[in-house]
Amino acid sequence: MASPLPVLSSRAFIGTAFHSDGDSNCLFSSFSSPKHGASVANAHRERISSRTVSLYPPQPSEKYEICHLRSRRDAHYYATEIRRVSTQECSEFAIGNLIWSMDEDGFHPNRALAAQLLQACVRCSSYQLAKLAHGFLLRVYPDLRNDTIICNNLVGMYAKLGYLDDALHLFDGMNEKSLISWSAVISACSQSGYFLAAVLLFREMRREGLALNEFALGSVLKASSGLLDTFLGKQLHALSIQSGFQSDVCVRTALITIYSRCNLISDSLNVFQYIDSHDITSYNSMLAAYVQNGNCVECIKLFLQAISLGFVPNEPTYASVFTACSTMCDIYFGRALHGHIIKIGLFGITLGNSLITLYDKCGRFNDALKLFTSMGEKTIVTWNAVIAACAHKNRFSHAVDLFKRMQSVGIRPNHVTLLSILSMVASAAALKQGKEIHAQFTRYAFGQNVALANSLITMYAKCGCLDKAKVVFDKMPSRDVISWNAMLSAYVQNNHWKDAFKLFKGMNLTGIWPDDHTFTVILGSSSWLEEQLRGDGREFHAYILKTASKALAVSTSNALVTMYSNIGNLNAAEKIFLKIRKKDLYSWNAMMDGYSINGKGDDAIVLFLKMQWLGVRWDHLTLSILLATCSRLLSLELSRQFHAFVVKSYTQIDDSPSSVSVYNALISTYSKCGSVADAICVYERMVHTDVYSWTTILSAYAHYGMGHKALELFETMIAQGISPNAVTFLSLLTSCAHTGLVKEGIYYFDIMTKNYGIHPEVEHYACMVDLFGRSGHLEKAVAFIMDLPVNHGTTLWKVLLGSCHLHKELNLGIEAASRILQLEPGDETTYVLLSNIYAFYGMWEDSIKLRGMMKNKGLKKETGWSRIEIGNKWHGFVAGDVLHPHRKEIYEKLEETDEKIRGMGYLPMTELVLHDVDESQKEVLISHHSEKLAVCFGILQTPPSKPIRVIKNLRTCEDCHNWMNLVSVIEKRFIIMRDSRRFHCFKD
Repeated sequence: MASPLPVLSSRAFIGTAFHSDGDSNCLFSSFSSPKHGASVANAHRERISSRTVSLYPPQPSEKYEICHLRSRRDAHYYATEIRRVSTQECSEFAIGNLIWSMDEDGFHPNRALAAQLLQACVRCSSYQLAKLAHGFLLRVYPDLRNDTIICNNLVGMYAKLGYLDDALHLFDGMNEKSLISWSAVISACSQSGYFLAAVLLFREMRREGLALNEFALGSVLKASSGLLDTFLGKQLHALSIQSGFQSDVCVRTALITIYSRCNLISDSLNVFQYIDSHDITSYNSMLAAYVQNGNCVECIKLFLQAISLGFVPNEPTYASVFTACSTMCDIYFGRALHGHIIKIGLFGITLGNSLITLYDKCGRFNDALKLFTSMGEKTIVTWNAVIAACAHKNRFSHAVDLFKRMQSVGIRPNHVTLLSILSMVASAAALKQGKEIHAQFTRYAFGQNVALANSLITMYAKCGCLDKAKVVFDKMPSRDVISWNAMLSAYVQNNHWKDAFKLFKGMNLTGIWPDDHTFTVILGSSSWLEEQLRGDGREFHAYILKTASKALAVSTSNALVTMYSNIGNLNAAEKIFLKIRKKDLYSWNAMMDGYSINGKGDDAIVLFLKMQWLGVRWDHLTLSILLATCSRLLSLELSRQFHAFVVKSYTQIDDSPSSVSVYNALISTYSKCGSVADAICVYERMVHTDVYSWTTILSAYAHYGMGHKALELFETMIAQGISPNAVTFLSLLTSCAHTGLVKEGIYYFDIMTKNYGIHPEVEHYACMVDLFGRSGHLEKAVAFIMDLPVNHGTTLWKVLLGSCHLHKELNLGIEAASRILQLEPGDETTYVLLSNIYAFYGMWEDSIKLRGMMKNKGLKKETGWSRIEIGNKWHGFVAGDVLHPHRKEIYEKLEETDEKIRGMGYLPMTELVLHDVDESQKEVLISHHSEKLAVCFGILQTPPSKPIRVIKNLRTCEDCHNWMNLVSVIEKRFIIMRDSRRFHCFKD
């Protein structure tokens, strides 16, 4: 088999290109190591000096073979062979052989043949071959620096291959630079994305006194559009008019492009309209400008105008129109054009790629896949388009299969391919595949690509591998603002708030200025900021204003509204909201959510009505916020009204994440408003569900004490292949705790990690302590806490103290309270619970002492209250309430009810009254609890068939629980009681 093209080092080439002494061995020696250089060069010389030159082994299966006598090798022969092999497979090796053959023959190519050879290197996309050709030309043209024509071709070759450093190095070494030289290097910088360098070179060219041509002007205009520099663009526009190039196709196209990229579509249209003689190229540039600025309807109109004027559309024309159809999701016009281009024979790879994107954007994934399969020839763009279509439909496994197939047929993935795959890996949290993609970075030499490294950080963060994300970030040779944002997001997503804030503060030290997304990300860590800012975000707000490189964007203002809302400074949130001049939907949602979480649900609903009046279109997040507001207001009637609004808005329940999320919010709202029946009804009518749907209904069962139903639902969920998440297990453990299913709770806690790889968080540990505590296994609860490898602060001890209060466990209660008060000396609940335990045992001095300590510390026991909704109006009660306008009827009903249930064996549990008073007074106190008053009012004000729903801010006592159970029997009413911990349902 023939020897492969030698791998050549950049240092060897630079030495060859700029320090050659004319030695005929220079070309060969510079391409090989000292140890093996002679043998490699001699082997090639022996092969080349034979009677024939075989580019490939002389087997019958070889496709290409060149056999000519050396005496017949002239310029015509080499030109013919270069043209022939450039279009064939394995052309890189074949052209390399021709270069070796020319060198061995001592052949001196003229400038035309040299240009043809360099163009062949570009077609092969081979940097190694380019260096080989460069070295050969250096040997046959010892004074290459002075040959402007060949140097211009070399600069163009390196630029087209993407090696701008080599192009600039060669340009700087030229002794004489012509206008073409300057145009070539300016074009190279512009095409490679080095826009500022292109502008600076253009300025230097003008200072040299060289005349202007349309190529240099077109290139610098392109650079100006890349910089989005409107002022520079207008200066160049004036220069083009002054120089007489305003009618040139390249210049006018570039002018239209620069104005469109700067969102000055009217200026683009002016340039287009002042063109004296239109052609299809000018129409194409204007079509592209319309598409880029989202004026898709105008694009279609201009396309039809061009056809009506007799212009014949070409590939770029249809490509722009297909993009417009994609943006508008106009599948019908796009499909009609698809048939038309097939009919006229214009269908090719470029338009096929555009059509795949069109079908993808219009939701026709199967059509996109069918078109992809039918295409005979496929480029990397084709593969990227279909992989992106898979990403949009969450077809992760399909995308991975296509990625592997692409490589198996010899198509090398580029950074666009890897970006699409990485985005799907991140969405699917598929760590294994993510690591495989990461391994390909080295294989395909993408290690220096900043965009890919940024995507890697995001992928590892979403897979929960924060350490690996940090390693990628630390190893990046250069970082942009997106890199910092990705790492900040990684910290925030994984609840490393302190690290995120530290990284944010250190960002400016590197010379990278935060952008709007940076502020949005760091403001997303408001749960940590709430503690750090101690309720006042003004200092942090000022820091953002000082750091920002320009006026705050709407997205940053929205994030500030959310921050102030989360730390309870609603006035500041309102001020920022009112100052936003162009509010987007996120602005309205942020303010509505701020009202909702700060207990101003009525204001949230009023703001929604105002938004409707102004014609602002809501989205699924708006509905979710409103439903959450209903659950916070505990208004079942309002929830049902918004349910009707949702049904009207979503006439057909589809499988989109937005639709499913709204119905999940409905389930949660109904369960929190005391109607588990409505929650189950919504769940059962959902056509498509996700893990959150299952988890939400599980949570409803948990809070209603329906533990056995929750366990049955969980087993059904697993049987249907739905993978549970951490919240699913939290709801499951809560169900076990509220129902007393200790063994089942232990079992599910164990399999959470063993079978599903979900590591418990503090909430799961708290559920286990509650499980043991409620069932009276207080020693097991203590042992569970003490055996944990990590100290979780006061959370678990607070749960244990609640269990001690329930079971009146004195010594353990004192121990738990002591541990809590060491860390949180201002926790009033701990004082109250311990005081109640003391009072239960008649330790009045200790109880009074604790109450005195609370008073000295400025702590107050939260006043208990209950409320009930009657006719869209809330009625509130406190214990022994004497201010309600219907108090006389309420107390009469209470006495009547007490008399009836005493006949059923009810006796007030006066031992729960923790006051040092006589027994008769205790009986009065416990009989006038706020929830009893609310229930009696509900019986009086509602029809006999209507359920009674009462909400209490504190935990209901055991006596009230027993009382409501008996009242539901004698009144034949369904009573639902929601306290601070769960729902209590009583039914005859």
